Amino acid sequence: MSEKTETAKTTSTKAAAAAATKVQDTYEASTPSKERFDYTKLNSLAVVSLASAISWVGAVAGVITGHIAIAQIKRSGERGKSMAVTGLLIGYFYIVGSIAFAALMMLFAVRGWVGDNDYGSFRNSNFGPGMMSGQITVDTQNMPNFNR
Repeated sequence: MSEKTETAKTTSTKAAAAAATKVQDTYEASTPSKERFDYTKLNSLAVVSLASAISWVGAVAGVITGHIAIAQIKRSGERGKSMAVTGLLIGYFYIVGSIAFAALMMLFAVRGWVGDNDYGSFRNSNFGPGMMSGQITVDTQNMPNFNR
């Protein structure tokens, strides 16, 4: 009985291996013979440029690493030029947008559209014994009496 069991196990193992090989051969035959992307040939500074330029804080770093990455890619022939250019464009977009926003806010301040009387200005505040001193008046004469 154990000899039959051993033979059955061996036969089933061989059959499973043959089926797995057949499936693998079918998969390889059905997929186009495309070359897989080699990530080792990708310029790492191009990736850093894109990743840091996505955030507003890292826009300057994205521009700097993007220029360095493009120079390295020209010299070495690595991949990733599109990532470096995208990092440059996003970084420059954030920088120009930040400068335009600052100029617009300065224009608003000069024109008087934003200034001392807006929320957050503490220059002419009437801070006294309490933070809201002089700003809220309470009519104690007409208040209901809850002390019954």
